Amino acid sequence: MRELPTPLPTTVVRRTAPPTPRHEADVDWNTSNKFLNGPFAPWHEETEAFDLEVIGKLPDDLAGALFRVADNPRFEPLDTDRYHWWEGDGGVAGTYIRDGKASFRMKWVHTDTMKIEVEAGEALYSGFVNGSGKAKRDLPAGAPPSKSVANTNVGLFADHLLVYYEGGLPHSMHPETLDTQGTYNFGGALDILCTAHYKIEPSTGNMLFYSAIGPRLTWYEADTSGTVVDSFGFDMGCPAMVHDYIVSEHLAIFLISPNQFRLDRIMEGRPGVLWDESATPNGSRFAVLDRRTHEVSWYDTGLMLAPTHFFNAHETATGIVVDLHVIARLGNPADDSDEPIDSHSWFPPAMAWRFVLDTATGTTTQHMHSGIAGEFPKINDAWLGKENRFGYFATTRDLSPLTLTDGLARHDFSTGQTIVLEGPDGLTSPSEPVFVQRRGASGENDGYLLTLWWNPATGLSELLVHEADAFTREPLARVKLPVRVPFAFHGSWAEAEVLDAAIAAQR
Repeated sequence: MRELPTPLPTTVVRRTAPPTPRHEADVDWNTSNKFLNGPFAPWHEETEAFDLEVIGKLPDDLAGALFRVADNPRFEPLDTDRYHWWEGDGGVAGTYIRDGKASFRMKWVHTDTMKIEVEAGEALYSGFVNGSGKAKRDLPAGAPPSKSVANTNVGLFADHLLVYYEGGLPHSMHPETLDTQGTYNFGGALDILCTAHYKIEPSTGNMLFYSAIGPRLTWYEADTSGTVVDSFGFDMGCPAMVHDYIVSEHLAIFLISPNQFRLDRIMEGRPGVLWDESATPNGSRFAVLDRRTHEVSWYDTGLMLAPTHFFNAHETATGIVVDLHVIARLGNPADDSDEPIDSHSWFPPAMAWRFVLDTATGTTTQHMHSGIAGEFPKINDAWLGKENRFGYFATTRDLSPLTLTDGLARHDFSTGQTIVLEGPDGLTSPSEPVFVQRRGASGENDGYLLTLWWNPATGLSELLVHEADAFTREPLARVKLPVRVPFAFHGSWAEAEVLDAAIAAQR
């Protein structure tokens, strides 16, 4: 069995005391848990602000809204030592840009389970990553057995601002006020859950997505009205945790790995995200679904690895090229699974790799794109499913006890060059980059990269706008946000015309 290079072990130094709150919306929970401090620290207000301070100049043709999820626990977790970053209550931060000015709004996603906790005035649900430990609360009669965290991804589709997570249906929010409007089930076609990682097909505007429940994965396609027009299910062979996937022109591509999502353990109050190599004894496997015929083909890698997130994929005359970040392990080790482990052991650094799937032989070959550790890869979404030259990601080089990300990278797939930008003036912990194509442009790299960064000096967040082509350390604009957006996962850009149409549809 071939093994990926394993990062050197590191020692994570726990701070002896949390920082003193600097803002009224800061909380003072007496914990040194990394995921409740620094850029991850909760912000305990729903906030709006207008005519924000801008350093530099926002591009004249940048008009629309950047929507990002916020991972923002509303109440002190039942066990702060076992709390994990994936478990925070979901919120949405919207930065609205037009005519060189910016405004901002951030609100929680008011799920049914959040309403129950608000009525109780405290956290009632325990965590699913590290288990509940000794901390438990009795749930009110009729309460859902597990929490709706609604904290993973957000984007406009079919005139709805939808907030996604792997454990249930997406929630709809008003795209301007960010008021929660309830769950969204695609006209009744879904009844349990859908993935947080949908794709929008450039040629049709249709949403391509799936659900994974136990060993069963179900594929869906919804048209621009939100009506499901195609679905197909297949068996993955194990309850793999399939967080992300990718599409090419005709295919949907999944990597089935030893990273397991175990609902049975979660219901017992035990850690539910495991690294169990016995589940895929011959290594991780690509499952490739032909979206036209529903035929599933399998490609063995012979490697024990897990995907974190994908850049892109495209088809060639002889096979399929897949670019993604992979990780040597992810989750609690199956042979010692009940106690939390430090964040960098649970989630070591990921690297950008290319896999080439040979359709004639069913075999794979692979190589590492870059030795720079990173996460949250993105492309210009207009190139989804076809050969692209550029990819962007946040770097994770430092193995810091305080932050996860520490720089912004651009990789050139044609030359192999990776350029890394540090944050200006001490800014760090950048979010996933979002690419916005310049209006009227046709070039792949002709546009802007939008990222949220944490300012350790102020404890607040800033939105940075970089020019993707020039890609220099100094951004075109720094928008001073009035809050700290607790470090979270994904987001998207909505052009002004799409945003305006969605707001009008709400009326």
